[in-house]
Amino acid sequence: MAAQIFANGEQVDIPTVLMNRDRRVAIQNKLLKEIPDAAVVAAKLNIPGPIKNNEIIQTFFTTELNNFEAWLLKRGLTFLVKGEWLDAVTGPERFYFIFASGLTVKKVTTEFEESTSFRRLFDLDVLVQENEQPRSLSRTEIDYPVRTCLICGRPAKECGRARAHTVDELQTRVAELINLASQQAEKQRLVNHLVTNGLRALTYEVVTWPKPGLVDPVEHAAHPDMDAYLFMDSSVALRTYLEQCAQAGINFKGDQLELLFKEIRRFGVTAEQVMFSATRGVNTHKGAIFSLGILTAAYATTVAKQGTITDEALRSTVRQMLQNLVKQDFNNLKQKAILTAGEKEYLKYGVAGIRGEAMAAYPTVFERGLSVFRQAKGTLDERILTTFVNLALHTEDTTLIKRAGTPKILAEKDQVFSELQKIGVNTPTGRKRLQEIQADFSNRHLSLGGTADLLIITIFLGLMEEK
Repeated sequence: MAAQIFANGEQVDIPTVLMNRDRRVAIQNKLLKEIPDAAVVAAKLNIPGPIKNNEIIQTFFTTELNNFEAWLLKRGLTFLVKGEWLDAVTGPERFYFIFASGLTVKKVTTEFEESTSFRRLFDLDVLVQENEQPRSLSRTEIDYPVRTCLICGRPAKECGRARAHTVDELQTRVAELINLASQQAEKQRLVNHLVTNGLRALTYEVVTWPKPGLVDPVEHAAHPDMDAYLFMDSSVALRTYLEQCAQAGINFKGDQLELLFKEIRRFGVTAEQVMFSATRGVNTHKGAIFSLGILTAAYATTVAKQGTITDEALRSTVRQMLQNLVKQDFNNLKQKAILTAGEKEYLKYGVAGIRGEAMAAYPTVFERGLSVFRQAKGTLDERILTTFVNLALHTEDTTLIKRAGTPKILAEKDQVFSELQKIGVNTPTGRKRLQEIQADFSNRHLSLGGTADLLIITIFLGLMEEK
């Protein structure tokens, strides 16, 4: 590992290191005179050996300084970057003005240095101007322990003076820490990717037109209490929920995946409240909260455990998460005082709805949605509509049953969408027919809300495959 990280880079000698130190001091003094009331922070790394900079080291440095800047903002501190030497042979450096008292800045920077094992590689030197003279603040001034050795835990200066550890030992430890940081950064990139694509899927579904029985920017007569703007409000309100599901999945330990589902379901209860707050009580995304949360968490934990993703691996994770879902949710329904719409449909028609689909690891999505989305041609709008029609044709939509008041509506729906599929949804005739179906659904107040939820997660999974 150490050989990999320290294999590239220009070797630096002690005179060059000393010259760079003098250059740094000159810059710090200049900055202190520029804004005397601000604290100056010089950020650099403690890297042992003659190789102190290369692409891997720079990536670690800049990634963690991005986190440092977020750390400052979360603690109410504003800052200004005043220069950086990313390519310096002596190691990357960056200089900051931070607008707070020196002791406050020293406390915040020290807490950052000690917040993870790999951030202990950072040296965030805090300087202030006192009596027109520069002064570097120490950890003892904020009642913080001195730096300890990365290897043995003794005071770092003692180990340095005694040369207690070889350069190879130190480089091996540094390489371990940088590798750990890289793994953490990769996890965060996956979380960000999942959240972004979840939000994209929610918004892409609503802006696609025309969709019979659903809301789009042109028509929403089947849902007069909703419009596309309300769906946008609802979508952006779910960011925190999606991040919670992704984080829960990527950090989940053990094999009892039912526990992961229980955890994210608790997040889902809060997410529904957030949705209702954003929409002033209108149910825009309750079904999507359920399914998108499951697949976000399942995707994250599958990648975390296996290092890669396939349809079958993802579906296996979902099955394990939800193995007792229908039994648990539909047990003793007749004794419940208040039933959800899905529970009512189950009691009345024996249709398991989204719970049955989810427990079976979303066969309709993978076999009737995602396979079509992958192969569909044309614009994104055309690909989504092609996918929507196939999903509508093969979905046992409980929302449609509820609106029609009878499961017989499913046969009518299947006939209509089967004919449309034969015509081709993206032909002029197909588009005209799709708008006619939309008008008919609106007049009869019919909704394909269940299909919309499956379309959202189909789009989500399709977007996750983008490079």
